[in-house]
Amino acid sequence: MVKSGKSRPIDATVLAKRVEEDAQVSEMVTRLEKEADQEIAAGTVTFRWGKEQIDVVKRAAAILGVPYQTYLKQVVFRQALTDIEHAEAVLARR
Repeated sequence: MVKSGKSRPIDATVLAKRVEEDAQVSEMVTRLEKEADQEIAAGTVTFRWGKEQIDVVKRAAAILGVPYQTYLKQVVFRQALTDIEHAEAVLARR
């Protein structure tokens, strides 16, 4: 259980003044941090779908001639607007 109120000092020991790091690991960490920062700034959404659902979305996007991620954004946005409009109409009748 964590007690609120007074904070306790943290006991720490310095083991090294400098850490040697593999250049590839350092570059990868820097790249991943940059990507994570961009995703947070962009408001990224991740879907976990099965292959069949993804294939259907990709097929529909191909028919319309747009990338499937663009298609998803457009369809979800349009549907959200429709749902909001419908909900507001229903609530206005009450």
